[in-house]
Amino acid sequence: MINKVTFLLNCIALILASQLTGCGSDGDNDNISVETDTTSSAPTDNTLPVITLVGNESIEVVYNAAFGDLGAEAHDDTDGAITVTTQGTVDTSMPGTYELTYTATDASGNWSQATRTVVVLEDTSQSAIITTPQAPFSFFYDGVLKGADYWSEEPQILSAGMGFDGTVAIDAPELTIDSVRAAGGAWSSDIYCGSGAQNHTATSTRTQVARAYIIQAPYGELKDGAIGLDGLPIVLSWPLDTRTLSLTDFQFTLNTGDIVRPLAVGPAPNIEDNERNTPVVFGEFGNRLPSDHPDARFPIKLEIVEDDTPLMMVGPGGQVVSAVGLTWETDSSPYDENNGPRLVGAKLNRIEGQMDGEGISTLLTLIPANDATALYYEGDFMLRMLTTGGFSPDGVSGLKPNEFEHFFRVHANGVDGNTVIIDKVGEEYAVQGGTLRVVGLSDLGQPESGEVIFDTCYDEDRDNYIDIILVGDEEAARNITILEIPSLEEGYLAFYNPGGPGRTPFEGVSYSAPGPRDLEPVIIALDDPMRVTYVPESENVEAPD
Repeated sequence: MINKVTFLLNCIALILASQLTGCGSDGDNDNISVETDTTSSAPTDNTLPVITLVGNESIEVVYNAAFGDLGAEAHDDTDGAITVTTQGTVDTSMPGTYELTYTATDASGNWSQATRTVVVLEDTSQSAIITTPQAPFSFFYDGVLKGADYWSEEPQILSAGMGFDGTVAIDAPELTIDSVRAAGGAWSSDIYCGSGAQNHTATSTRTQVARAYIIQAPYGELKDGAIGLDGLPIVLSWPLDTRTLSLTDFQFTLNTGDIVRPLAVGPAPNIEDNERNTPVVFGEFGNRLPSDHPDARFPIKLEIVEDDTPLMMVGPGGQVVSAVGLTWETDSSPYDENNGPRLVGAKLNRIEGQMDGEGISTLLTLIPANDATALYYEGDFMLRMLTTGGFSPDGVSGLKPNEFEHFFRVHANGVDGNTVIIDKVGEEYAVQGGTLRVVGLSDLGQPESGEVIFDTCYDEDRDNYIDIILVGDEEAARNITILEIPSLEEGYLAFYNPGGPGRTPFEGVSYSAPGPRDLEPVIIALDDPMRVTYVPESENVEAPD
């Protein structure tokens, strides 16, 4: 038996030598040690990744669409964002119900699945009637271009956001205050402009739209109890051969994942031979909720797709190219704050007599000229703007030729390198290279004379073009840099698209928002006017000098 002193000495030696605990009570073992486990046990990851579908769990796709799924995203508590794989196919040439399955697996082997139901709709064109306009509106579709503007060297979509909801081609025999209210439109009841509704509302009936547009009827079931269609202008950088316009040229993907096509299409109101780069489509595209609302519905992507008559564009030098494959995307709704119409182009040209292409190519004068020479006795330059939608002071009223000071400012380089702001009509401004003076606006309507008055009943063409007419020195004109819409932010008036509130909005109705402050760089097209003339099926294709 080891005595206590020896036992104590042995314990001290063991502690100093091995840092191990070996001291215990009296016993028969000379050395008693216990090893300490220095490793720690890692926590077990049993948490499943979370899959979030982009879009709705159940979506509808039009017959024979080019299907593109919005997909899904996955997040794991440990691994963060992880990959999602998709199983399943959708054949849009076969109406029916399909299922897509999304799977996500984390580094620990935990996996989750989610599914989406895709309903391919029946071919509604087989049960509907598609009508095309008759004369004189059929002239809109003759494909002729005369001095038509192009806005870039390459073809592209400049904008294609929804303009407004539910107020076009409404299912009603006529426009009255009650039918407009039922559609959620606006009616300016504080003015009287004769027996027509032109200046009282921007709402239209199906019969009115069918006169000028290719349209499919019946529409089928519209969402949210709507009685009319949504409007959406597609602004292209090159003008179109309008003979190739059809309902099947355009395919829209909504934020919900639904894929839809328009129910009506046409070049109006951009119908003059020197315009025609903005086809307008109507359909079931969205609702009136802002984009951050969980129930919002609006287009996020436009694709120009192949069909039996591919959409053709005419560009620099008269080159004719297919628009198939062009796309445009957005993440906003016209019911978002300050998301109204804005500028997508500004171009400075000379004025050398009446513009080529004013009106429509026919022996009869269908549309009287409304360019600078029709409105003013002077003018050296026109600053033409291209807009994302029809510009209206309130969504119903027309813009008048004498309203430059309410809505616009022009920036130019000053003599000392500063910026000169041109914001008054009739005032001469000294800029680098000489002087400039604003005369007024054109490409709106007829000059003031007789029964035509620049008042709330002024009949404006409501297209995507507005011209600012200037007088001055050429070198001064070459120093114009920016076209500005100051909007409400700068104490000016704002522009609305045709979904705006009008002068006397209905209580409880949501209207589209005014546009924001906007600054658009000016293309100086004094040497190359960036215009093209084109007559289909002939060799008469030219780029004007």
